Amino acid sequence: MVYFFLILTMIFLILFIIGLINPSLVIFHFKKRRFLVILIYGTLALVSFIVLIITSPPPSPTLSSHKEFSSVANELSDQNIAEDLIEQKPNQSSTIDWLKESEKYFSIQETEPQQYVSLSISLVTRFDQVIEIIGETDLPNGSILEILFRQLSTPKNPNQFDLQTYTLVRNKEYQVTLRAPENLQFSQGPFQIRVFFSPENQIPAIQNLVGKGGEKIKGKKSRVENQTRILEEIKEVSFEFEIKPSSS
Repeated sequence: MVYFFLILTMIFLILFIIGLINPSLVIFHFKKRRFLVILIYGTLALVSFIVLIITSPPPSPTLSSHKEFSSVANELSDQNIAEDLIEQKPNQSSTIDWLKESEKYFSIQETEPQQYVSLSISLVTRFDQVIEIIGETDLPNGSILEILFRQLSTPKNPNQFDLQTYTLVRNKEYQVTLRAPENLQFSQGPFQIRVFFSPENQIPAIQNLVGKGGEKIKGKKSRVENQTRILEEIKEVSFEFEIKPSSS
């Protein structure tokens, strides 16, 4: 229907223009032919155009360009990361800041275990330069975990980098996101992830549960470090970051 009125409008406009130039080609046996051209074909073209507008469907929303979509996706991703990380602070954050966060999220479970043995890395994903690490543990809520993401040196890549940050345990889980350097020499693994819990870095309430010296930390993933028993999980991963070569 829309195309019909579009074609009809174009035909009337063409006849209108021809009639203004030479009225005898479109009006026969009448005087004042140019006036009739304006009256007849001008009116028909106008009516047809109005009907065309009425019958036309509403314009479809324009899809965002790839760059716009990527920008919005990155903003949403950054927002979700910020929420999931419990307002994760940068590496330079002081210990006092993390202790305050720990007090905020500390809560005693209905049945705290007699000993703490579980600390695992369940999932490691990466997108571009972003690495997300998710794991499980039986440590108390609010426990501060230290995460170290390291590129292992190889004959091909003798240089390496270390990324260090912290996160908190919530409902027997933890989640943290890191961003790798945008440098081609750091784009390939292997990489090592180390997640560990030390009683020395905890608030007094958590130290009372696990022991100031880690007396209640047991199992295969525990070991003594600086005369304190810690809980530790180490995992090696191998993937390649999508880093574009510099134009310079």
